[in-house]
Parts: sequence; structure tokens; C-alpha cells
Amino acid sequence: MSSHQIPVSRRTRRTRRLVAGAGAIALTAGLTAACSSSPDGTVVNLYGGASAVKFDELIKACNAEAGGRYTIVGNLLPSDADGQREQFVRRLAAKDDGMDLLGMDVTWTAEFAEAGWIRELTGEKKDAAVEGVLQPPVDTATWKDKLYAIPRTTNVQILWYRKSLVPEPPETWDELLEQAQALKDAGKTHQIGFTAAQYEGYVVNINNVLNAYGATFVNEDSTKVTLDDKAVQGLALMKKLATSGLVSGSLSNAQEPEVFADLQAGRSAFSLNWPYVLSAMRTANPEVAADLGYTTFPSVEAGQPPKVTLGGMNYAVSTYSKHPEETYEAAMCLRNEEHQVKAAIDAGDAPVLERIYTSNAEFREQYPMGDVMLEELKNAVPRPRTPLYQNISTLVSTNLSPPGSIDPEASTSELRDLIAQTLEGKGILP
Repeated sequence: MSSHQIPVSRRTRRTRRLVAGAGAIALTAGLTAACSSSPDGTVVNLYGGASAVKFDELIKACNAEAGGRYTIVGNLLPSDADGQREQFVRRLAAKDDGMDLLGMDVTWTAEFAEAGWIRELTGEKKDAAVEGVLQPPVDTATWKDKLYAIPRTTNVQILWYRKSLVPEPPETWDELLEQAQALKDAGKTHQIGFTAAQYEGYVVNINNVLNAYGATFVNEDSTKVTLDDKAVQGLALMKKLATSGLVSGSLSNAQEPEVFADLQAGRSAFSLNWPYVLSAMRTANPEVAADLGYTTFPSVEAGQPPKVTLGGMNYAVSTYSKHPEETYEAAMCLRNEEHQVKAAIDAGDAPVLERIYTSNAEFREQYPMGDVMLEELKNAVPRPRTPLYQNISTLVSTNLSPPGSIDPEASTSELRDLIAQTLEGKGILP
């Protein structure tokens, strides 16, 4: 769901595939058992997020709390976001009433709302869905000033660094490059890790550098391209990073697992990655974990709050569900404070409720970087809110790859024309 991937070695990847297969069989068996034992009350079919670590425990708790009014049944989806979206689109376009609760990537709200596939939340339901929730996650669940989803999880990248190499973490992009260059000149570990393979993670980083200068791809109602001179500055920064000699030689193939592996193996002094890094590193390399520092994402100017890209997942009630009331109730249970804390600790899912970051002792103990996350989350920016997001994402990742080949002015101009064609319904995907 475009939030994070936990990296592992090749052997561990193979093991994880086998374990995942076993998990899929176990979950399928669980679903069969649930059907054969006649679930209590209305069945609420959940699609999206049901295979997350220990998520079955959340379902069990909510089913018990429902007291027989409904039973949540988790259903499997493909493991990748594109495959998940394809199944959603196919089934919702066919008005499939077997899908009740939809765990959606935060970039899908506009597309699904515009298509009429998800229900608007109004009145008391709307108020409850957004009470205590940070505003940027609410923005990802909103389209044309209407709320269509319940924010469930969020995410932001932060800057990780090796404390033994970096006594004072950089605040700006210029400071980051200067510190990395000084380490390189001294013959020390100096690499800056970030994702730049041709996939969604690269689009996140392109959005990050555009955000740094206040640039956007499209206007709020997705009727006009807004790429301008600020976008040129953002792409110039990406070009500078990619050609600095301070990044991995395989940058154009780097996704989250590769970026994590460089940090784990001691090849990176700095790493721009998601909050899961600390808990994953405690297992992968305790020595590196003990040496990890964390700070906010770099900004263009000192004192300027970083504006990074949001990840996460929202819950929406399908328009075609025959049980919208029970489905909404199930979503709110799965999203309550207790379950958000549990999901954060068990599965690395960042909460959307602000009070968890400020007041929940269990969360704060497990997430010492929670204050950094909260500072970023308050100023975070969604990816372009548009029904055509998938098209725009593909155009960005394709036409700006590899990052070292970016020509800031020419690339901005070309991308502006391609996105304009897409908005007019004339675009052809690469």
C-alpha cells in the first residue's frame, strides 16, 4: 500500500515467499473454516490489509466486540499495490456486492470516488471518522471536499544516519551533500541511500523534491497541470543527487529493500527511508541499529519544515455493499486507538491518531522517532489527488528514469505536455 517494504536477504526472501505461501494457505483455510462454521450475524468481507502481521488478532477482537451483529472475514489480495488495484477496479466496475470494506492505498480515493465505487461519509459517521486524526491523512481520504474513507494508517520517510559518522545531522539538502562529500573525502562510509528504481517509490521521492520547492503536478480538482519553474528546481535537485557521486552505483534499481541492505551492510552513512527501519535493523544488524540516528527529512532552507509524501491506507465502504452500516462499524473498530497501537508495534503501521504520538506510552517506547514522524506528518503532502493518479504515476516514473538522465527544464516541459494530454483523455501510457 505504498508505505513500506521490509528488506531481507536473498535467502530470507526465498524463505519469506515460502512462509507467505504457507500464510496464504492458512488464511484461506481460516476463511473456509469461518464459512463452514456459519459466522455470527452479517458477514463483512474485508479486502486489503487482511494478511498483515497479526491482523487476524484485530479481526478476532472486533468480531468479539460485535457480539454477533457481524463477523469480519479477511480476504486475500495480490501482494503488490498494482495487483490489488487491478482486482478492485475489475470487481467494482462489475458492481460486485461481495466486497464490503475496502482497504485502499491513499492514492486511490479520487479515482474510486469519481467512479462512484465508494460511499461518501456524512454527518456523525464523518465526524467520528476524522475525530483526532491528523489533517494530512484526512486529506488523502477526501475528494472535492467530501470525505470518502476512514484514515487507517499513514507513513512518512525520515532521514536515518550513522551516529558514529555524523555527530550533527544535516537539516538541509545542501548540508546533507556537504557532509556526505566530507566523509567521502576522508575515505569513510558516505553513501546517501534513497529509492530511484522505476516504480512508485521513485514517484514518492520525485514528489518529495517537488514538495521541497512548493511545486505540484496538478491543481486541486485535477483539471490543470501545475508544473512550473518550482518543478524545474525540484528536478534539478534530483539530478544533483543522482549525479553527485555520493549515491549507490545501482541507484536506478534501488527500491526499499536495496536501500535498507546498503544501510545494514555499512555502505550508507545516510538513508532516506520509512520508520520501519529501526525495528527491522534491530533484527537484521543490532550493531548498526545501536548506531542509528534519526531526524526529519531534509528541507531546502534551514528552519523550513519538510513537506514529505504521505503513505498509508484508508478504509472505504463499497457502494455495492449490502451491509454498509455493519461495514462502517467494522472499519471503525479495526481503526480504534488500541488496534492502531497494536498494528504499529506488530506490523509497523504508522497511526493516524495524533494522541498516540503524544500520549501513548507503549507506542512511544517502541517508536523513539515518533516525535520526528509527528513533526513531518503535520506538514506532509499527499501525492496528486486525481482520478488519473495511476496514469500520472506511470508517466513520472517512466519519463524521469534513470534520475541521472533528467534534464530539469526539458523533462519538466515534456512531463507537463504528457500529463496535460492525460487530463484531456488523450494520453497514451508508456
